[in-house]
Amino acid sequence: MARRTELLITLCGDIIILLSIFFIAWQSSKINQSVFSQHSIIAGFGLLVFWLFLFQSFNLYKPRNEIQIMNGIFNLLKAIFFGMTLLLSLAYLMNIDFFKAKGFLPSYSITLSSLLLWRLILWGLIGEYVKKIPSRVIIFKNGDNISDCEYPNFTAVREVKFSEMDSETAKKIFKANKIDGIVIESNGQSREEVLKVISQFAESNYSIFVSPKLYPLIYQHFLIKKLPDSSLLQIIFHPLSAWDRFLKRLTDIGIALLSLVILSPLLALIALLIKIDSPGPVFYTQKRVGYRGKKFFLIKFRSMIKDAEKYTGPVWAKKDDKRITRMGRIMRPLRLDELPQLINVLKGDMSFVGPRPERPHFVSKFVKQIPFYSLRHTVHPGITGWAQVKYSYDRTIEDVKKKLEYDLEYINNISLKMDLKIFLKTILIVIKRQGAH
Repeated sequence: MARRTELLITLCGDIIILLSIFFIAWQSSKINQSVFSQHSIIAGFGLLVFWLFLFQSFNLYKPRNEIQIMNGIFNLLKAIFFGMTLLLSLAYLMNIDFFKAKGFLPSYSITLSSLLLWRLILWGLIGEYVKKIPSRVIIFKNGDNISDCEYPNFTAVREVKFSEMDSETAKKIFKANKIDGIVIESNGQSREEVLKVISQFAESNYSIFVSPKLYPLIYQHFLIKKLPDSSLLQIIFHPLSAWDRFLKRLTDIGIALLSLVILSPLLALIALLIKIDSPGPVFYTQKRVGYRGKKFFLIKFRSMIKDAEKYTGPVWAKKDDKRITRMGRIMRPLRLDELPQLINVLKGDMSFVGPRPERPHFVSKFVKQIPFYSLRHTVHPGITGWAQVKYSYDRTIEDVKKKLEYDLEYINNISLKMDLKIFLKTILIVIKRQGAH
């Protein structure tokens, strides 16, 4: 069964049972409103979202092959107990007396056991009778015969030698073959070539798996996940679950909208002062490389003279750079020129926290010179980031390498808690006017 199909069946079953539980409890209670009244529908929808959020938080939507039934039951019981405790506490604070609505709490509590029965049946049926559809993969190898290697739940669409790989060949191979991921097999292949292949496909949507002989190398550089019933390891480029990514995105949108509303008078004043200070547009847009290598236009308040790179081409800003305007010298230490990037956050090009997006000209150069540079593109770029609060502006290739270490440290430890830590550190740096020129 495909992962999406399994998730859809699980969600549909949960939604049907949760809504049934609510309407049965409402009908059996002495609430003086119809089960189809406006209040009932709003309350039912709110409780549905509450329970689905809670189930996801307790890892109840993981694939069946990653769930041990006893652990799954325990997590479900914990979610139900925590949810009921939280609901009763909120009801008390909101002066809602569920006990007066006779029949509601008993019905709601007892019928929640149907969720347990549903999950037991679902997990049992999927585990016993539903065969997992094998993932279609391309196997990368170094020329040795690997036909004796057996990888359960994988179908090899094609085998490719490392020596055959270049950018054009890769495009042709993946265009001609519909696949889910790649397996990297090695019998003594050089470290550099293996890491190069991993870096090449880090920006793609493909899952990357490695054979047992590469364990020592992979452990040094990447987060990994052991596959059930398989000797393969899957490379995990950042630890955020799909739900955590959703929450991160939701937080970005909320803060960006609120910031734009609150700061609108300041934004208007800055725009006016830029226009008065020097000829040229108020905003400056520049092409950058973002998530999975996608290019977008980053928006900033213009802090340099008009056409600053007309004769030099793309170059880094320097300390005491003569191209910076008077208004620019005020804005840059306070990071005020970065404020229009709130629009990039709303559009989904960026997040509040992440590696700083770089220009395509420099990216193409760094990818060739710095191992793992493309791994920066496995998360959305940010207005601020771990490298920004720990290190100064780039001036040399060595600075880029150092900042990459911080970016990869962030990606390997990414969490909403770490984002908050970086955000607070950024505020302190702005107040102290550190690290800007």
